[in-house]
Amino acid sequence: MVAVGLLFFNLFNRKTEDNDNYKDLIQMAKLMSKKTREIVQTTTVLVLVVLIIIFYAVYPLITVQDMVSRPDREAFDDPKYSRQNDPTLFLDAGLNPDTLTFLTNDNIRLAAVYFRPDSTNFDSAKGIVILLHPDDTDRTAIISYISPLLDSGLAVLAYDQRACGLSGGKHHFAGDYEADDLVDLIAYLNIHEMLVSPVIAVGFDLGGDAVIGAGSDEDRIRAAIAVDPYLSSSRWIEKQKEKNEVLSIPLYNMVYYWWFQKLTGYPYDRTSADDLVPITSPTTIFMSDNAIEIDEIMKLKEISRPEILTISIKPRDLNKAQNKILLEIYSFINRPEDKVE
Repeated sequence: MVAVGLLFFNLFNRKTEDNDNYKDLIQMAKLMSKKTREIVQTTTVLVLVVLIIIFYAVYPLITVQDMVSRPDREAFDDPKYSRQNDPTLFLDAGLNPDTLTFLTNDNIRLAAVYFRPDSTNFDSAKGIVILLHPDDTDRTAIISYISPLLDSGLAVLAYDQRACGLSGGKHHFAGDYEADDLVDLIAYLNIHEMLVSPVIAVGFDLGGDAVIGAGSDEDRIRAAIAVDPYLSSSRWIEKQKEKNEVLSIPLYNMVYYWWFQKLTGYPYDRTSADDLVPITSPTTIFMSDNAIEIDEIMKLKEISRPEILTISIKPRDLNKAQNKILLEIYSFINRPEDKVE
């Protein structure tokens, strides 16, 4: 009997110990499970923070610099740095330009070439056409326009916009500074008796925004012709993103524009179609067929007088597009001034 009692006692003790061990294991598992959850949660938060820093700070800081700056921007860290205004490419094309360099209000040195019509065929120029190239090129991109204009008796001026070609400046802007540059140029030409009336300003891409802006501020511009302008800084950022194949992160337009302002010191708020104001001087806008009904165009048509603003589709063929633009220039040149007021 004693032996049986001892056996049951031992079995009971072992069962109690097993139960205690099982409870300890459960408690340890609960503690480990809680700790694991805390680790996972902390890790998730850290990963999210890192991703936010990468996509909203590091990545935009790198990409926006490329989006809005000239490729050789490091050479322009010194504000006194400038390049020789070399007209060789125009001379090689059989043209004979005068070279001139002028300073903008913010002391950016811009390089220009000035062409006069053949004096054996024309006693004087019938007017002057100022050509502004697309923002990702330089003044040589519009060289094919020069000879036809000269043959029509017009003086021509082409210049490298800021942050392009042989001109100074590190950054492109959203059209406002570029418009101011054009106004500064016209003042320079007037002072040096190189301005011939009427003045027609023709700009491509960001140059188009410049001629629209300057046309509203500078009375000496009879007409502005804008080819594929961006029309708002929101659309400008959008197009730069597409050109540079930049990621479409959430709120990318706002984020990229914010970093653009921080990098360049650009003071103007981001604009959209709703912020546009009526065009007040004679203007023709040529847009690609896939952009003829964008919000910006529809807004301008709504708020601008139809006798002031003309919207036209730009042909896809480059030669046809150039011919259409030249015809529009000639139309403004030959039109009596009181007909375009």
